[in-house]
Amino acid sequence: MGLITSPQSYNIAFSIASLLLVIIVLVIDVSEEAHNNRQKQIFGMIIFDALILNVAGLLHNAWLYNETFNNLITADMNVVFVLTEKICSYLMAYFSTLYVLSIFRIYPDNFIKKVVLLLPELYCIVFFASGLFTDYYFTFSEAGELEYNYLQGASVNLCLFIYFPFVGYLFVKYIRTLSSEKEVALIMYYLMMLAGIPIRILTKSSSVFEFSVSLALLMCVYTFQNPSEFADRISGAGTKNALNFTVSTNLLQKKVFTVFGIAIERIDVITGGEPLEAVSELLNQITAYLKQLCPEGNTFYTDDGHYIMIFPEAEPDDPVIEKTAEIIQKRFKEPWRMSGQEIRLFQSPYAIGFPDEVDTLEKFNEVRDVIKKALLRHNKEVLRFRDLNLKHVEHDKKIDNIVRHALDDELLEVYYQPIYNPKEKKFTSCEALLRLRDPQLGFISPAIFMPVAERNGTVIAIDNFVLKSVCELISSTDMASLGLDYVEVNLSVVDCIQTNLADNVKKTLNKYNVRPDQINLEITETFEEGITSAMDENIRSLKEFGMSFSMDDFGTGYSNLARISSLPVDIFKLDKSIIQSAFESETSYMVMINLVKIIKAMDKLIVAEGVETEEQAKQIIRVGCDHIQGFFYARPMPKDRFIEFLRKNNQ
Repeated sequence: MGLITSPQSYNIAFSIASLLLVIIVLVIDVSEEAHNNRQKQIFGMIIFDALILNVAGLLHNAWLYNETFNNLITADMNVVFVLTEKICSYLMAYFSTLYVLSIFRIYPDNFIKKVVLLLPELYCIVFFASGLFTDYYFTFSEAGELEYNYLQGASVNLCLFIYFPFVGYLFVKYIRTLSSEKEVALIMYYLMMLAGIPIRILTKSSSVFEFSVSLALLMCVYTFQNPSEFADRISGAGTKNALNFTVSTNLLQKKVFTVFGIAIERIDVITGGEPLEAVSELLNQITAYLKQLCPEGNTFYTDDGHYIMIFPEAEPDDPVIEKTAEIIQKRFKEPWRMSGQEIRLFQSPYAIGFPDEVDTLEKFNEVRDVIKKALLRHNKEVLRFRDLNLKHVEHDKKIDNIVRHALDDELLEVYYQPIYNPKEKKFTSCEALLRLRDPQLGFISPAIFMPVAERNGTVIAIDNFVLKSVCELISSTDMASLGLDYVEVNLSVVDCIQTNLADNVKKTLNKYNVRPDQINLEITETFEEGITSAMDENIRSLKEFGMSFSMDDFGTGYSNLARISSLPVDIFKLDKSIIQSAFESETSYMVMINLVKIIKAMDKLIVAEGVETEEQAKQIIRVGCDHIQGFFYARPMPKDRFIEFLRKNNQ
């Protein structure tokens, strides 16, 4: 026990270790950029205070326990070191309180609040500074240690009993705005600071306390001062996490503010093929310009082409919002620069008022989803909350919940639509189509639930379900006797970018003893070679495995001839919009014929989708399409009915 409570055995070692930790924290903090400047400034004050605290503590311990330093440093100088160390240790409570306030975006907004917050700390400073003139509060022993005169000496701890309960109150009220990692980090920081009192009493030394302070700062520099979560390195603006945190804390504090958004049209397309340096150059230009217009630099970039600015104490109809929209609109009429070239961008503004229009973070994100859809058909005036149709928000939430539990609740079923082969005069293939039936809402269209599945992350599991169902059909029936050559299975872009897609598909086929040529994978015309290396590798691997690909919905995108010839597909499926319009005008008919000629010239097969009448079918066969799919021949049907259909029609 004597080794633990004897200061001379570890004080100098702890002081040196503590000082080194503070220097490491300082280097890390200086080398990084932070989104919230005020928080960074206060954290810098804490580091500076900790640095002086540790230097003064080290010099004091060296004077006490090292003979060389004892000869170099006078007793009066030691007194200065002790008083400096004490003042800095009590300043730590004040700066830590400011730091917690800055984390929760709470700033004393008037003189009285600032004075009330500072008064306990001023008393501590005066308390210790008085030691240079009077022995009323404390004295120094012959060994050079500070000894309090009780009861007046105990009054210095009053500041701690004011700051720590206040910070505890902030924790209870606002900590739910933090992530679990930050919640734990802030509690640990609080406890480490609070532990200073029993540590000092038990060890009769401040070195261990200083070491705990250094550890707390090191923890903070990797959590609250971590720039990657709150500052986007590419755009230079705040991240979506920073936006959500700012909105949450402002709502908890019942502040009035307006979110002003700027949706930049097709920014992902414009920057898609550019190097990261060029994209960063462009986005940083926009960020720097918007920060000039926004109070306190509250500018965020949410990775979906939207910039967000927060205007405190403003309503959506306030003149400052209209003026800002006009200024931004004028600037966007001028070109921006990227890779040494001028490019033009188009933007659509919107404004949301808090808390009158939106009062929770969850509702804010829901409204933003509606705004993204509304901006597609909105003019360039500021889109406001009252302009939105929010009736389907609750419906979308209900669909999301249904999709998340669709597999577990057995709401999904695979239907099969036969595809007619005019040359063989029978149905030689089919397309697997997913159906979702909810007990309350009935059948829900794939056009509605599949985008939801892509957003909430269930699309991969759903697509695996479809592939397994198709494999079960093939393995449990004699396809050759039914006249069926292969089944078409849709493959989403989300599937394509999974690094393990090819392996999973191969394992599934091997599990059910299904040959690769019995499955044809459909990709949409939005496929682009080089989107990701994972997508290219998956398609290459599956092609080598023996699987074929078809291009679904062909004719709805922006393909050029060079791109068509390079696509890794064997079959092109003409979209039903091409087929239907071909029978409505002569020009559209010529477009369809020329598309067929181009595809046939590349020695590819063609499936005409959406054929609904006998006349359409005859014309499609006449122009040379290899397969026909549509309601004229058959609608999608469940597995049992599909097998019965083939037995009846493929004799």
